[in-house]
Amino acid sequence: MKFLIRADASVNIGTGHVMRCLALAKALISSGREVVFVFQQMPDHLVEKVKQIGCIPFYLNSEYPVGSIEDAVYVSSKIDNAFQNGFDWIIIDHYQISDIWEKEMYRIAKNILVIDDLANRTHICNILLDQNLYEISDSRYNRLTNNAKQLIGPSYALLRDEFHLERKKVKTRSGAIRRVLVTFGGTDPTNETLRSLYALDKEGILDSNLDFDILVGQSYGHLNELRKIVDSKNSLSLHIQSNSVAAIMREADLAICSGGTLTWERYCMGLPGVVIAVAENQIHNATMGERLGIDIFLGFHSNVRDLDIVSNLKDYHGDLGNNSLRAFNIVDGRGVERVVRNLETTI
Repeated sequence: MKFLIRADASVNIGTGHVMRCLALAKALISSGREVVFVFQQMPDHLVEKVKQIGCIPFYLNSEYPVGSIEDAVYVSSKIDNAFQNGFDWIIIDHYQISDIWEKEMYRIAKNILVIDDLANRTHICNILLDQNLYEISDSRYNRLTNNAKQLIGPSYALLRDEFHLERKKVKTRSGAIRRVLVTFGGTDPTNETLRSLYALDKEGILDSNLDFDILVGQSYGHLNELRKIVDSKNSLSLHIQSNSVAAIMREADLAICSGGTLTWERYCMGLPGVVIAVAENQIHNATMGERLGIDIFLGFHSNVRDLDIVSNLKDYHGDLGNNSLRAFNIVDGRGVERVVRNLETTI
């Protein structure tokens, strides 16, 4: 079977779309499938990751708006010329792509899997995947798809295999916070990482008995300034584009973090968080996390005060053990396996 993946990554888009697609691509390649990764925007280090796992990277130099009919015709023609005999599946993970683009892709593919979580546009596809958690999940896309099979909820979360492996080593967290993870995704476009550290430092918390892991991506735009504060504090450890994210999460007791796909990585490791939404589409996950008694949601980043960050760590009022267990029971790290099984059995 041949697969084509369409996703982008940038400072504004973030890296979540590409990273979850890479987790799926790696599993497909491991089972002997051929995977082509098609993109319009992607940092060089992620292009290297695409190559490292055995994907064929294919750059789209389209002059048309992503998702437009002109873009769709251009892409299908370019791919058709470059690859023989079409594809069994096209996997699309892009907020700007809808049924307009998808319909054209059936010229070069037998089946389409759409990954979405906005439910704000119509799709033509065989399978629709939304890994987010909803109180009512079975009707959200009913009017937005052509009777596509729906894979809904975090049991389908596309996590790298490191999470399933490290999950086996997770220990029950007690009521004491000793190690804190600070992470706001691969790019952190609003620079909540430094903001949080400066707020905590101002109150002397970085010089207390807590240890901090700071996790950022290679595309983070404030590395020099971040290195300065890390070098000045014995309590801080910096991790850049780490290949051991699951292990870092496993060792932490609490995270100060954003929402998004990071949520399911944390939950797989049983890690509660103090959450700041850095994009509108993160608000739902963060709200649900607080409602389920796992996370503390501080709000959208522009409405969060430095005092909110400090006080919710200094006087954490959650039940760390129970919060951790609730998170752990939501995501088991087997989402990729379930999605691959559906791709192999859905015609």
